[in-house]
Amino acid sequence: MEQEKKLFIERLIEICGTSEPAKIQRLLDISYQAAKNYLQGRLPDSYVLRTIAQRTPYSINWLLTGEGEKLVSPAAAIEDTPLTARQIRDLVRSECVEVINEMLGSQNSTQQKVVVLQSGSLKSEKVKELSVVPDKKD
Repeated sequence: MEQEKKLFIERLIEICGTSEPAKIQRLLDISYQAAKNYLQGRLPDSYVLRTIAQRTPYSINWLLTGEGEKLVSPAAAIEDTPLTARQIRDLVRSECVEVINEMLGSQNSTQQKVVVLQSGSLKSEKVKELSVVPDKKD
């Protein structure tokens, strides 16, 4: 029984994109204590299961049992499903890399460059303008 609870908790964390009760609380519109209870292995009631089905592309059957398809079919997925913070971060990062590669590609079409953004090390961005210094003639 303990192993089943542990596996349920892992699946819930994957679905919610976090193990932080406050974030799960906001995603599922539930109390903080309910989020903590679910992270301790308590199974959600039908209202919460329905919310998970509406707000994520994950299968409720997979959440509860670990069996069957993890994701619902694309045709059944709701187009306006909110994204998790992790999904948003990954999407923004991939879009930035794509734009940077396009810009660098237009400057030097023979060599494609990939820029990896380390979000933890980015604190601010400064752009320095290049100044042209005329050559001095002796």
